[in-house]
Amino acid sequence: MQLCRTVLAPGARSRGPSPVGRAWLCSPGYLQPTLRSGRGARDSRFSLPITEIDRPRPSDITKSKLFQAVRSAPDMLKSDIRSFWDQGSAGEFWAVGSDAKARFLAEEKSRYQFEPFIPEFADFAAATDRVVLEIGVGMGCDHQQWARARPRHLLGTDLSWRSVAYTRERFDLFDLKSDLVLTDCESLPLASDCVDLVYSWGVVHHTPNTPQAIREIHRVLRPGGIAKVMIYHKWSLTGYMLWTRYGLLRGRPWCGLDHIYANFLESPGTKAYTVKEARQLFGQFSDVRIAIQVNYGDLLQSEVGRRHRGLLLTIAKTLWPRWLVSRLLKRQGLYLLITALK
Repeated sequence: MQLCRTVLAPGARSRGPSPVGRAWLCSPGYLQPTLRSGRGARDSRFSLPITEIDRPRPSDITKSKLFQAVRSAPDMLKSDIRSFWDQGSAGEFWAVGSDAKARFLAEEKSRYQFEPFIPEFADFAAATDRVVLEIGVGMGCDHQQWARARPRHLLGTDLSWRSVAYTRERFDLFDLKSDLVLTDCESLPLASDCVDLVYSWGVVHHTPNTPQAIREIHRVLRPGGIAKVMIYHKWSLTGYMLWTRYGLLRGRPWCGLDHIYANFLESPGTKAYTVKEARQLFGQFSDVRIAIQVNYGDLLQSEVGRRHRGLLLTIAKTLWPRWLVSRLLKRQGLYLLITALK
C-alpha cells in the first residue's frame, strides 16, 4: 500500500529513511536541500541562523529561493496568513533566553504552565509505535512531546517558513527526529488511510477553507484513527472582549463576532465556531467529542498575542476577576477541544 504521494519537487532530495519518510521528504515543499541563508551560513540540512540571533529575520526567510518557489505554487497561496505567522510564531513571546536551547526550554515551560490541559488532551503517550501527523507545528513544542513518545513515524507540517525553521532548529538541538514539510493543510501530500493519529492545535480555523482541511484530516487517517484538534469557540470571553474593544468602543456595536475574529484576533480570516457548527465540521467522523476550555487569553494571563497591547489591556489585566471567571464562565472559553474517531 502506498503511504504517501511521491511527487518530487524540483531540486528536492530525500534521505530515504523509510517508506513513509521517503515519500514525505520528496513531497512538494520539503525543506531538505542545501540552502544558503541570508547570512551566508551553509549546512547540509535546512537551517536558519536562529542560534546566532534572538529571532530569525524575515529577510533571511523571504529571500530564500525555495521560499519564493513555494509562494508561487497555486495551491499554496495563503499569502496573508503566511505573512502574519512568518513575522512571529505562536508562543514566541514566551521564548526568552540567552541562547536557542534556553529559549525553547522557556517556551515549553510557559506553554504548559498557562495551558496545562494540553498534555491531557493530546495524550502524547498514545503516539508510541504509531504514525503521527501534526498539522501546524508552530515552534515545535508539542511536536517535541510527540517525538519523545517514540512514534513509528512522526510527520509535521506548517504553512509558515518561520515555524518550520524553529521546529527544525529545536529538533536538531534536542536530537529528535521528524519529517517536516512546508505545506498547506487543505492539500496534504499524503495518501489516504496512512496515519494513525492527527493532531492540530489552533491551526485549521486560520486556513480559508476549514471544511476542506477537516476533510483532508479524515482522508489521511486510517479507519479507527483519531484526530485531536483544537479550534476557536465563537461564544468566548476573548470574543466578547475583542468586540468591546474593536466594536463597541469604536462606535460599531453592530459588528458581529465573525467580523471581529476575522479582523482582530490573529491572522486575517481567523474563524470561530459554535459547538453545533464544530460538530457539523466533523460530521464525517463516526464519533466526535467536544469540550470547551477557558484559556489564558480569556483569563488575561501572560501575553495574549502580539496584536494586543496598550493601556486598556494593562488595566483590564489588573482588574480581571480570574478566579470568578474560571469557575463561573467555563462555557465561555476560547478553545473547543475536539476528539474525533474515523
